[in-house]
Amino acid sequence: MLSMEEQFETAYKDTAIPGAILLASNRSGSFHYARVFGVRSLDTHERLEMDSIMRIASCTKLMTSIAAMQCVERGLVTLDTDVAEILPELAAQGILTGFDETSGEPIIKQRQNTITLRHLLTHSAGLCYLMMSERVQRYRKHTKNSKIATGATVEEACTHPLIYEPGTSWLYSTSLDWAGKLVERITGQTLEEYMKANIWQPLGIKDITFWPKQRPDINRRMASMTIRDEESGKVIHDSLESSKLMPGGKDCFGGHGASASMPDYFKILQSLLVDDEKLLKRSTTAQMFQPQLTKESQAAQKRLMTNPANTMLFVGDFPNHVPLDWGIGGILTTKADEGWRGQNTLIWSGLPNLFWFIDRQVGLCGLYGGQVRPPGDPKVGKMITLFERTMYERFAAHKMNAKI
Repeated sequence: MLSMEEQFETAYKDTAIPGAILLASNRSGSFHYARVFGVRSLDTHERLEMDSIMRIASCTKLMTSIAAMQCVERGLVTLDTDVAEILPELAAQGILTGFDETSGEPIIKQRQNTITLRHLLTHSAGLCYLMMSERVQRYRKHTKNSKIATGATVEEACTHPLIYEPGTSWLYSTSLDWAGKLVERITGQTLEEYMKANIWQPLGIKDITFWPKQRPDINRRMASMTIRDEESGKVIHDSLESSKLMPGGKDCFGGHGASASMPDYFKILQSLLVDDEKLLKRSTTAQMFQPQLTKESQAAQKRLMTNPANTMLFVGDFPNHVPLDWGIGGILTTKADEGWRGQNTLIWSGLPNLFWFIDRQVGLCGLYGGQVRPPGDPKVGKMITLFERTMYERFAAHKMNAKI
């Protein structure tokens, strides 16, 4: 049987993936894995390097969640505060229930529940991504508001009616973009400024930014985006413009806007695993790894996550026998899976098929970095599962050897 490394080399040579950066570590660092495969660009065939920069898309959400929890620690806001005074544009939104059969006008009812920071951090605020709601797509077309989902600011791109009462359902959404805007307004800093001072510098991070084009040292190391060709099944070069991951925006989008080197992003995962209190108090970090959803929201999440039509939302393996919830920063596996993930493992991904996990019970974290569209790519998903399971197997062997 081929080793994991041999399988990755084969996947690259067959152009199933352009390349990948793999990182994993235990708490003490006695077990550490770091490997790079493939190229930074399919056009130039330059080698992918460990310090290459990738658009991390929704992996940004973990950093925004940490920033918000720091604000909670400092007494600037609480998880269950009504955010209306801080985010009046969002608070002004009612609930889009449908459209009048005769006139075609949107039917918007008054919202009854408050929107809280907890709702924003757990995708249970009533928001959605445009591609996930036919109602909001129709609303966008009816109102001729083309800025929804494409605007240069959070206010332009993410202001539209809700599609359910906050706290009563679950849908992957732009809520972390609003959470980032909340951090900006209560601190008086841009998200870039805030994260630099409170997340990146404390961990010695220099290679994360919302504005890579303004950083020549970062921009020249940017890995090219690729896309899966439907006919050949191979990855081909995808222009930066068509990837839509670096729009000409004016805002730091806390839900998807950052670019990073994998080693620097990995420092954040390690900090949360080790619980070194460089970012958050231990009690706060513990809260991030606890289920946050109401029963209604959890049921909605289960329906969505087990629907094959929604595979574009995420990458990674989520067996049906393991119950899920949402922590603060990612999805939560609330039951241990023997020989694999421990209870309350925090996991999430990014649109170009990046993937990370933090397993505090087993004591392991890992990161898969790649740049392939579309999201939820099955071939990349297979490589991610191979990587994750291999790291668990090798870490288990490492622990056994340490006892001998």
